[in-house]
Amino acid sequence: MRSEKTSELFCGGIDRCRRDFIKGAAAFSAMAAGGCLTKSAKKSFYGSTIRDRLWMWGHHPDMCSESNFDSKNKSWKWNGPSVDQAQGCRMMGIANNCVIRWGNKPAHPWGDYFEQFRSLRRFTLGITDGGNGTVWDKVEWAVNELKPSFPNFTGGFLDDFFIVKSYTQNTADLAKIADRLHENDLRLSIVVYSDQDGIKPDYKKYLDLCDETSFWCWRSNNLGKHESMVRRMRDLIGGEKSLLMGVYMWDYTLGAPVSPKLMEMQLEFAGRLLREKVITGLIFHPSYSAALDVPSVNLAKKWIRENGEVVVS
Repeated sequence: MRSEKTSELFCGGIDRCRRDFIKGAAAFSAMAAGGCLTKSAKKSFYGSTIRDRLWMWGHHPDMCSESNFDSKNKSWKWNGPSVDQAQGCRMMGIANNCVIRWGNKPAHPWGDYFEQFRSLRRFTLGITDGGNGTVWDKVEWAVNELKPSFPNFTGGFLDDFFIVKSYTQNTADLAKIADRLHENDLRLSIVVYSDQDGIKPDYKKYLDLCDETSFWCWRSNNLGKHESMVRRMRDLIGGEKSLLMGVYMWDYTLGAPVSPKLMEMQLEFAGRLLREKVITGLIFHPSYSAALDVPSVNLAKKWIRENGEVVVS
């Protein structure tokens, strides 16, 4: 394991990546011990360190204007800088990004928007999301456009799968989606919420078709119950499947950052769940908040700096 700070990322040349780094950005590890890319969750996909298992939940920076969309405070306006997805990753010290098109940004065809992700270790695409195109369009864009052009493109993400009924696929179609991705050496991941979806036995037949489950707590005032819910989700999906815990830095129900007390609690039990191997990794949300000078973001950056090189497998 390398512990020295470096601006080298998984893809792209070192010199180019150094030029891309903004002043004061958190440095990346070289992460030389990365896992092999495979469609099988039983083989090593992630490397041994916590940093290799960290993701950003990436939204177009313009969507910061909608960061109170579930809040009663409709007069609120974003008060601070906003950054695009790859830059947000660099500022956080995270080398993996989930590209989720909210508000149809970027719209397909997306031009050179995805070029920013060449410097990252991995990135994925939302195949149920708020962007144009059907789920099958997005699967084909993943297979035919992104996979051939980006060696670090690793799969598709089913966002809001159970909450938004138009996103929910039946098991037969979901199996076809999984097969289409797997035959192209891509993975399928899915979103579940502890306090919006809950944990229902019927979900298992869907989660079994996915390589990875990401588990989230939508309302920060429910975080006190979330650790036990994560453990229950692990029991549901079994010990072999990858389980990522979502970490909100921003509470969309309040239109405000997660409070320092709740953020500290969330990070504390996230570390415990990682050490105990209950979870495989974390997803920090949202990417465009990475430039904010607020406690929740600063606490997350500090936690990543202090724990990124810790070996968990």
